[in-house]
Amino acid sequence: MKILITADLHYDIARSRQPTERLAEEICRTQADAVVLVGDTAGADLATLRRCLGLFDKFAGRKLMVLGNHCLWRQGDQTSMDRYERLIPQTAAEAGFEVLDRAPAEIGDVGLAGSIGWYDYSFAEKELQLPEDFYRAKMSPGAAAYLGEHQHLLDRHEGSLQDRHYSMGVRWMDGVHVRLGISDEEFVAMVTQRLRGHLADLSSRVRQIVAFVHHLPFAELVPRGRPDRFAFAAAYMGTHLLGKALLECPKLTHVYCGHSHWPGRSRIGHLSVVNIGSTYVEKRLEVLELPANSR
Repeated sequence: MKILITADLHYDIARSRQPTERLAEEICRTQADAVVLVGDTAGADLATLRRCLGLFDKFAGRKLMVLGNHCLWRQGDQTSMDRYERLIPQTAAEAGFEVLDRAPAEIGDVGLAGSIGWYDYSFAEKELQLPEDFYRAKMSPGAAAYLGEHQHLLDRHEGSLQDRHYSMGVRWMDGVHVRLGISDEEFVAMVTQRLRGHLADLSSRVRQIVAFVHHLPFAELVPRGRPDRFAFAAAYMGTHLLGKALLECPKLTHVYCGHSHWPGRSRIGHLSVVNIGSTYVEKRLEVLELPANSR
């Protein structure tokens, strides 16, 4: 069995379109049992997402995907939760894609599970000593001061903020475009519980499971030693809870993620974990080959 995996196509961004189209042509020429898009296929515009998924029309195998944080960026009066539960799955179905966030898949005796993941600030870079209020606001102190937003946070933490904090002019754009209606922690709990259910369901029926999650499930995959503006973003890379749920599944062997645009490979417990590492201008493809069905 052969599974093709990529992530972070970002087809709504101009410099990502040609690399995505070249990769899609390569995938369509390849004989494989499935292709999986591991989040951030496109942004807010559903028509752009539909065009991107249409690039894979000639692929003969199963077409699967999970959502990414950019998939929850809203247009008009949409809610992010409605995009997660209904609008993105509808658009995917029109293009022949199955959304693993909604239901797992089986190919022979191999199960495929997936989730958007999300973040709860548990990966925040402790060395920055930044109050959690700023992570919740999705804005660094420097950006808050420059933009004139969240002055109450600057006032509240005036005694603990340092020049280093004010030098970080960064905002995490989910704070502008995503409205879940619940906290980030509550969303993490919801999607983690759903993934646990899918893994348990598959475990009763298949020999082996492969998982695909957009956000990082393990802190080991978070890039370290980078400038402060990137270190601020570590808080939004993922959550320990997701990794815990994955490690609890004995039939799970491989995990693929994206989101950070930084490639990485780790052996964590019994799991082989790969961060695909696509960037806006370079799209990466992973190929997983598994033994033939034993049924």
